[in-house]
Amino acid sequence: MKRNFYTGLLALFCVFLTVGCQDDETTCYVNGDFFNQELPLVITEADYNTDNTYYMLNDDESPDVYFDSGQRSFNVSEPLQIEMSDDHDLRLRFYSPRALRNVTVWAKIDGYDEEFRMMDISKVMPFQQLTVRIPFAVKNLTAYTRSGKKIRIMANPYLTRENIAFSIESDDPYWKCLQSIRCKWRIAFGRYSDTQPSWRYKMKASHTREAVAIALNMSYMFSSDKFEKALHEFGPLHSNGDRKEIDKDALLRNVLNHRGLVFGYTTGVMGLGGGTTFGMHEVCYLEHYADDKSITETIFHEFAHCLGYGHDGNMTYEQTGPGWITLCHNMYVDLSLSKELPVYSRRFMHTRKSRNRYFDDIYVPSNYVIEDPELDALDGGLSPFHDDMSDRGGDDGKPVAFRLDYDDVPLATPATFRPKDVYVYGDTVYVVNDADNNYSVEIFSIASGRKKHIGSIREWTRDEAGTEITETFTGRPNGVTRANGKIYVTHEGSRTEIFNASDHKFFTHVGNGKWGTGAYQTVHAFDVMADKGLVFIRDKRSLVGVEERILEAGKAPVIYTRSPNMGEAGGTYGLAVDRHTGLIYSTHPSGRIDIFIPADLREGISFKHANQLAYKSRPYALDFHEGRMFVSSDGEEKFCEADPETGDIIRDYTVTGDITLRSPEKFCIRRNTLFIVDRTSDGPCVYAIPMGELK
Repeated sequence: MKRNFYTGLLALFCVFLTVGCQDDETTCYVNGDFFNQELPLVITEADYNTDNTYYMLNDDESPDVYFDSGQRSFNVSEPLQIEMSDDHDLRLRFYSPRALRNVTVWAKIDGYDEEFRMMDISKVMPFQQLTVRIPFAVKNLTAYTRSGKKIRIMANPYLTRENIAFSIESDDPYWKCLQSIRCKWRIAFGRYSDTQPSWRYKMKASHTREAVAIALNMSYMFSSDKFEKALHEFGPLHSNGDRKEIDKDALLRNVLNHRGLVFGYTTGVMGLGGGTTFGMHEVCYLEHYADDKSITETIFHEFAHCLGYGHDGNMTYEQTGPGWITLCHNMYVDLSLSKELPVYSRRFMHTRKSRNRYFDDIYVPSNYVIEDPELDALDGGLSPFHDDMSDRGGDDGKPVAFRLDYDDVPLATPATFRPKDVYVYGDTVYVVNDADNNYSVEIFSIASGRKKHIGSIREWTRDEAGTEITETFTGRPNGVTRANGKIYVTHEGSRTEIFNASDHKFFTHVGNGKWGTGAYQTVHAFDVMADKGLVFIRDKRSLVGVEERILEAGKAPVIYTRSPNMGEAGGTYGLAVDRHTGLIYSTHPSGRIDIFIPADLREGISFKHANQLAYKSRPYALDFHEGRMFVSSDGEEKFCEADPETGDIIRDYTVTGDITLRSPEKFCIRRNTLFIVDRTSDGPCVYAIPMGELK
């Protein structure tokens, strides 16, 4: 069964592995490949399938499973568990958010002198439960011992788990890290009280995964020589207000020998701890990473309670001066930044982006930036831009030439069809119509060089709490683009509507329709473009960015980034990217062009403009073609090529061939053709002009 392990950026497939053997043949089979009864069994990632592995603590796992310590618990010193069932299934469980490479499993059976090499696993996946059937009961097996001897393992149907022992080796540096843990803690997950308000809400699977990370990190830190050294170099620790100093050697022994922690979820309080009880609010499960908010106070405060300390002294609230939580926090951050902690970055799991949470604060700036190739391989890097999400399609085809006006729209008149913006994708033309009381997007086909009206987007239905609501553009529409199968339409109703390109049905929207700068808001919306996985919206104040990959039917996405207020002004805004430089350009009605550098963009960081170009008149829109920048404006030179570095006009194309643009506004350059809106009062239209005429 396929499970959604990380919701959003990361997804793992839940499988349950079986390696079988046919009794009437001399060969055994592993996922279709023959296993000639000779150990070790070699297992690669390619061997994992829906019959052979399961991922623990996935988002769909039942709380009845992960709250059952018989099914979900581990010792921090042994996060990789292996055991044999009565049916001779070898079950391996790995409680870790990181993968482990190059794993060798050795076995020792009573009656045999040496360990033998049983399995070589190229990569154990995070939270993987791997089950392998070795035919000990029915087949004689050949194996090799540590000393290199070739031995025969005789078939034994009476072999039990008490008669076999396992040891694990790996040359992965991560294994050395895990092996250094000396704490004796047993980790489990608890429901706790259903009647006490502080325990009212229960852990979700996403919290249990983070609990594993916290447990591994804490136990590694406390086991390290660095912590022991820092503990003794730190100032005095007090258990109460009389300032009697705590014996630090005894304290460390108490930490290492603690029984364990049963993680839970608290509400109304940040945490509750004592003995093995260890409950925390959702924020504590997320913000402990150095590259998140880097806040660990509750974790070490509650752990001090687990060690038996109260609120006096400096083990929890630090009432007698800097103490335990300061010491632990400093070490936790240092070991994170040096990448020594087992799970040193939030990027291993990206739990903030999980939909299996109570809250939706998915974007939080990193207190510290952690760069690492291992992390880049997981999430594609710190930049939100991903080349594989750029829709470069729809720009091919021969140049075309035509004039499109109300005559091309069924039942339209000059009063009901007034083009505002245009975008072309392949043979499809999308025209925004902002005629009073007739707001729409009119859709045309230009296949075979002929114009044909094929549809309109005027109203749509949206599901709200099970009720279908009919909607229209609540503000004047003004911008349109298409990318990755979606049509985006901006309007002054502070929403950007998103429709499926295939059937023009409503998908979702950006902005909640309320004017503002909150996590779900835009200040009106005037233009839109998509590039490398981000949808950019130019509203009345700022440039706003939303990740395409988090878009979900019927749910407004959280804003990824927002530039500072660029100066609020009414008018027409344009937005475009120069594919040659990657720079984003945005017009402003005050007579300038703002330039943004996408490479600087990071999660939760304000998107700042890098430069401003003064323009001779008030620019409306702009676009690029083969490195050349074209701008429409209200000046005498109504449509020009301009220098993308200075904004200076290079050449005026207001008159091109037999076409004189009288009131041009928004446009796009696609399939080597300029598609431009001319909003003349007596005959607004869209012109298609081959770029070959703009030499």
